[in-house]
Amino acid sequence: MTTFKHSYIVCKCNNVTLGEIIYAIEEKNARSIKDIGIVTDAGTTCGCCKSDKDDFRNPKMKLYLEYILE
Repeated sequence: MTTFKHSYIVCKCNNVTLGEIIYAIEEKNARSIKDIGIVTDAGTTCGCCKSDKDDFRNPKMKLYLEYILE
């Protein structure tokens, strides 16, 4: 398994980092992808960062919001 730094960009469209997403989950009680989007804007543009099934990019992303929530 790959280890990601808090500075890793999870949402490229809105330049949202893993650290911001962790903050949204731990401090703002985000419990869903929609909640994370409300707090950080992650996943609110193209949606590729939500899950591997939503990712239409080539190459595919390495980390998705659904994995972070698990």
